[in-house]
Amino acid sequence: MSIVVVLDRTELLLWTILAKFESLALLQYSLYVIDLDTPEKQQLVDMLLSTIPSDEALETTTLSLPVANLLADATSTDKFHILIVQGLILELLGQTIYQSFADNDLASQTTRGLCVLGLKASRDNTAKLPKLFAEKVGSGDELFQAFITVSRPVISHLDELGQGLEEQFSKRFGISYADLMGDFMAELIPVCVELGMDRRRLVAYLTGALMGTS
Repeated sequence: MSIVVVLDRTELLLWTILAKFESLALLQYSLYVIDLDTPEKQQLVDMLLSTIPSDEALETTTLSLPVANLLADATSTDKFHILIVQGLILELLGQTIYQSFADNDLASQTTRGLCVLGLKASRDNTAKLPKLFAEKVGSGDELFQAFITVSRPVISHLDELGQGLEEQFSKRFGISYADLMGDFMAELIPVCVELGMDRRRLVAYLTGALMGTS
C-alpha cells in the first residue's frame, strides 16, 4: 500500500519503531510460523515501510539502543521462541500501543487509522495462539517453563524503554510508560492464564522480571 502522509516528528518516531517490530515479526512468521503470516499483517507492514523514509527519527533519540536490544531479543529461528516472544508478548504489547493511540485525540487521523489496522491484525493473530501453543509448545507447567526461559530477556529489557518513552511521547500524547505497562500486563496475564499458565506463579515471575530480581 503506497500512501502519502505528513507526520510530525513524534508520530514519525512512533511509526519508525512500529515498522521495525512489525517487519521483523512478519519476516519470522513467513519463515517459521506461517499461520501468523496474514494479508492483514502484510498490509500493515507495507503501510509502515512505505511511509518511513529512514531510521533517522529513531537513531537520534535515547530509544535507539533499547529498541535495538528488544529487536535482538526477538530475533530467532526457533518456532517456540517466535511464538512466545513475537506471537504472544510483542503482539500484546503492540495491541496495547495501538489501542492507546487509536483512542488518543492528540494523534493525527492517519496515525489513529494505522492503529486501528494494526490492532485488528494483531488481535486476529492472538486468537490463533491457543491452537498453536497446544500443537507446538504444550500447556500447563511445560508452557510456563518455556515461557519464563524464553521471555526473561525481553521482559527485563522492557524497563529500558521507560525513560525514552516518557521523554518522547508523554508530553505530546499524555501517555505515560507506567500506564502503558499497566495496560500491557492487564492484557498479557489473562491470555497467559487462558493458555494454561498458573496465575499466581505467572504474576510472581513477571513482577520479578520487571524489577530485575528473577
